[in-house]
Amino acid sequence: MSLYAVSSSDASSKGILNPTVAQMFARHPVYDNIFSRLSPASFARMSCTCRDVRDATIDFATRAYDINRRLAHYFSDPLAFRALMARTPLLISGSFALQFFERSFYPESDIDLYVYGQTDVLDIARWLEKEGYTFKPSSGQRATVDAQIKARHTEGIFEVYNGGLLVGDVFSFEKQLQAVRGMETRKVQVVLPSPTHRSPLQTILNFHSTCVMNVITYTAAYSLYPYATFELNSSLVMSKDTSDRTKKALEKYASRGFRMLDATLLSTNPKQDPTAFVADLQRRVADEHSWVIPLSTDGLPSKEGAASIAECSWRFRKRYYTGHQYIVDYLGIQSRRSYRPSAYDDGDCCCPTCCGDW
Repeated sequence: MSLYAVSSSDASSKGILNPTVAQMFARHPVYDNIFSRLSPASFARMSCTCRDVRDATIDFATRAYDINRRLAHYFSDPLAFRALMARTPLLISGSFALQFFERSFYPESDIDLYVYGQTDVLDIARWLEKEGYTFKPSSGQRATVDAQIKARHTEGIFEVYNGGLLVGDVFSFEKQLQAVRGMETRKVQVVLPSPTHRSPLQTILNFHSTCVMNVITYTAAYSLYPYATFELNSSLVMSKDTSDRTKKALEKYASRGFRMLDATLLSTNPKQDPTAFVADLQRRVADEHSWVIPLSTDGLPSKEGAASIAECSWRFRKRYYTGHQYIVDYLGIQSRRSYRPSAYDDGDCCCPTCCGDW
């Protein structure tokens, strides 16, 4: 059956739907069943077919990418938590952000929160305790968050490895609650970046591979390598750490269907590489290669003039001592004068949001 009406020669050019199909895209159960099976790029292209289908895709996206519903799995008041995100400021990354973009759910997964200041860690810890969470110190930590923060001051700044990622410290919280299948444990990790990093984003950009380079702020969600991650199910491995923790992390994502690619496969020709895995290509968080999902801020305090990670830049750069390994070179916020335009700027981008602004 044709998608468009064929009663007149110019009907398809005007985007007039076949009446039967129009009824199909007017019913939630029908188009939800269709859209839920599409990849992000196919879904974006679908939104460009005509007005009726676009209205349906907007309705579906509003519900499918409802961050408050996702956060409700961990917090009783998602809006209060997002207000905390705005105040601290705090970033969400890791598997939670990946699941948000791919509309999936990994049982037993936790939520990783990244925040820069130790004062902000205390603020977040207080909020989590009011939410019913309990601090679960590791073998090398003090019994309370306050004692651990104080120890960091008195004993000097130090770093730890968390899943192969070099960070300043990791504070784990848990709570038990009654769910449909019985008692379940919710886990939250508050990650303090390495003191050698200028921001939590720099720590996230030093993850083991690109499939988890996704970030959620209180106003938007950003996927930095959407075409590779969600269309090709590919992830470029950037970590050179060979510890068991890193190996297990890579094996975990390989078991979830991702092809783990070696960084030596980085391209030098951006015109022929829609993945944006390109050496020395300067990127921004909210550039044309990223997938950006604006989040509703209804009920949240405004923060006019607040710095945004959307303007932060990075690139893949060769290590100075070898031509066969690459690192992520974090550049921070670059002025428009110093920002080097992408080689994709004259068109032919393949990111999921090219065909729509939802």
